[in-house]
Parts: sequence; C-alpha cells; structure tokens
Amino acid sequence: MFTKIDWAAILAPILILAISIIFIILVIFEIQQYNQYLNSLKQRQVRQFKTVDAEYKHLKQISDLIKNNYLNKFNELRNTGFLKKKIANIQTQRLQLFSKIEATLKKQPLITAHYAVSETKADPTKKSITIYETQLILKLGILHEGNLLKTIEAIMALPIQGLLNLNKCNLKPLTEKINLTKTSEAYFEANCVFYWYFATLNKQ
Repeated sequence: MFTKIDWAAILAPILILAISIIFIILVIFEIQQYNQYLNSLKQRQVRQFKTVDAEYKHLKQISDLIKNNYLNKFNELRNTGFLKKKIANIQTQRLQLFSKIEATLKKQPLITAHYAVSETKADPTKKSITIYETQLILKLGILHEGNLLKTIEAIMALPIQGLLNLNKCNLKPLTEKINLTKTSEAYFEANCVFYWYFATLNKQ
C-alpha cells in the first residue's frame, strides 16, 4: 500500500527551499557580477596608471632634454657673450670690434687691406629676445690663397664677445701671370663679409 502524500503539509517547505535556491543563485550571480566589476575597475585603474606613468616619463624626458640640451646651449651662448642681460654701450662694443679687426689685419701678410664695420642694427621682432647684428666687410690684396686663409683664421680666433660668422668670401685674380720675384704686388683680391651677433633678453 502506498502512503498518501500530504502535499499541503510539504508545500510550504518546498516553496521555502525553492526560494532559498533562487536567492542563493541570485547571490552567486551578484557576487560574480561584483567580481567582474572589481576586475574591470582594477584593469581600468591599471590602464590609467600606465597612462599617467607614460605621461610622467614623457614629461621627464622633455625635462631632461631641456636641462641637458637647451639649458646647456643657453649657458654656452651666455658664456660666449652672445646672450647678455643688457648692453651697456653698443657703440663701445662696435668700436672694440673695429679696433681688434684693425690690429689683427696689421699683423697679417697682406699687400692691401680695406675694411669697414657697419652700424649695429637691432632686430626687435622677437618678444623675448633682441638680436643685434654688425656687418664687417673686408677687401684684401694678397699674394696667394694661403694669406687669405691665415687672415680668416686670425679673425675667427679673436677674443671677442658674441658670435662672429663668416658669411661669404670671394677671391679673384688681378693678373694672368704671377711673378714670384715680385712679392710687393697683390695677385689676388679677396672680398669677405662677416657678421657679428649678440643678443639681450627682454623683460616679460
């Protein structure tokens, strides 16, 4: 004989068990979702950290570049006298250049030497810096090319403040034949142009 099951008596426990199972499943699902959220948050934070770290390294590279290159270049320009805080007397600077050029040319093996130093011109177009330019023009009578090279080397080695730059130098013969016994005549004419630069920082 089969025992009759009283469904009314066990319905409530079955419902409670079913609800408990559903609740546990929901809790497990929520836990999984929360773990996924934590993992996603962790990965996002890692990516953000890597981005910040990469930006920091990039900024550090720029900082090192400025410190090691641009700052060194700035100090080099300042040490050469090209970059000055202020110019006491531009005319005095120009006359000093003229005197040093004149004294140097007198020591060189030249037949004739004509030279001129232009007025110093300022270029105020840059907001942070003003660049000053002075042109030096040489017209030299020489025996041979070696005299010109020696003269240029002597001028470029002058202990002057600023940057002296050889812009151009043209050499042309004055005669078709060279007589080695006549060393008092110029066989070549050299026309050279130099530029002398220095700059001052402007107050912002």
